[in-house]
Amino acid sequence: MPAAIGAAVIGELALGAVAELVVGYAVVGVGFIGLNYAAQALFGDEKRADAQVTVRQPVAPRRRVLGQAKVGGVIVVLETTKYNDTNKILYRAAVHCVGPVQILQYFFGDIKTSLGPGAGGIVPDSVYQGKVVIEGHIGTEDQPASASLLQLSYWNGSMQLKGLCYSVVVATPLKKGSQIFPEGAPDVRLLVAGAPSYDPRTGGYGYTDNAAILLLDYLMHESGYGLALSEISVQSFIDLANVCDQPVALIEPDPNGATSELRYRSWGSYDYFEQRADVLGRMLAACDGELYQDADGLVAVRGGRWQEPTFTIDESMILGWDQLEEGDEAYNTFTRVKHTYTSPWHDYQPTEGDPWDDLASQAAQGVIETEKSFVRAPSHSQSRRLAKIAMAKGNPRFRLTGLRLSPAGLPAYGEPTVRLVLPSFGIDTTFAIMRGTLAMAGNALTSVKLDLISFDASAYAWDPAEEGQRPPLPDTYN
Repeated sequence: MPAAIGAAVIGELALGAVAELVVGYAVVGVGFIGLNYAAQALFGDEKRADAQVTVRQPVAPRRRVLGQAKVGGVIVVLETTKYNDTNKILYRAAVHCVGPVQILQYFFGDIKTSLGPGAGGIVPDSVYQGKVVIEGHIGTEDQPASASLLQLSYWNGSMQLKGLCYSVVVATPLKKGSQIFPEGAPDVRLLVAGAPSYDPRTGGYGYTDNAAILLLDYLMHESGYGLALSEISVQSFIDLANVCDQPVALIEPDPNGATSELRYRSWGSYDYFEQRADVLGRMLAACDGELYQDADGLVAVRGGRWQEPTFTIDESMILGWDQLEEGDEAYNTFTRVKHTYTSPWHDYQPTEGDPWDDLASQAAQGVIETEKSFVRAPSHSQSRRLAKIAMAKGNPRFRLTGLRLSPAGLPAYGEPTVRLVLPSFGIDTTFAIMRGTLAMAGNALTSVKLDLISFDASAYAWDPAEEGQRPPLPDTYN
């Protein structure tokens, strides 16, 4: 049974269109007639142009955060009630994501408030005049109903929004409210730290942004592949998780003053309705990961670092091959990798980094660009390191497809790298195995078939001076 499950997961990833798309945070929607009328409660006696919109009510997406993400929401309540003859109270509630999460920061649109992490309260910034309150709910299964929404006639204690992280804004009229909230009702966005994940190194659950642990989480979670630990090569994830936790020095401290970061972190969210292969592709890209089926039929992971070969293929094992390509700088597929990552310093939006250039190849054939998306990578340095690896994998000196080996070559199957010795072709170097299959006749193994690219440790060697120029900070950063 594990063999069948492992093959299904690997096959789905191979057949799916691995996401190279920029994915933003949750769509904000509203299904109320007269949205501007409700928002008018914030502006007191100020005059605003009459406007009315009708928007079909969307189904709130089930969005899950792993690592950190800034998330908008879907409005579930937008209501005004009178508290005296002239003034009204505005209530606005929005669902942001699936819980449980930690709320780290509160925003009105792109403006960070001074409200601290946790359950919210009166927004302390003077511009809000002490008249705006945000109530935050982290999405536990036993969370009580909102005390604010219970003031509405149609809300009751059974309406707990179990398992959903949501916010409630309560506001009374503001002086110059139309300038403070030019879009109308306050648009709350949250910076959240995502759901607790299982770490097989400790046997416990907790917040992490370790790319390998979050990949394991997605494979096991009901919104992902729903695999059991017995169907997974746990040790392979432990090995990669330890690599992800290695510190990498920064030549330029980040805006918070940090002089190092962990090697492979993973931040972002995904919608339950997305294709699983797309989500999985983004998570693998954050750590140079590759899923494969090991000899026991389990789902295993490799990548993220150089692994010295433990097996050598020589001519005595080779039955033939489909194609052998040899190139140099004049035949490179691309000479520049443009890459995108998610920058916490740019409103948690996908941001284009300093391209990775192969200057020697550019001198021979000019600039040939390719684009890579590392949107779950939360740093420029990490994205540059991944771009360097992509350059090495995309432009090997040798590419050997359909290499057929006798049963003596079986130990190569499932290995990340091998040494290939072909004296008649002048080849004696290390290769990465990109794909492998076994040929059987009944119960007898007849051959092993591999696709190889020449590859070595230089792809993972890193000098902090290679981190390039980060995009400049926006003027609004604080």
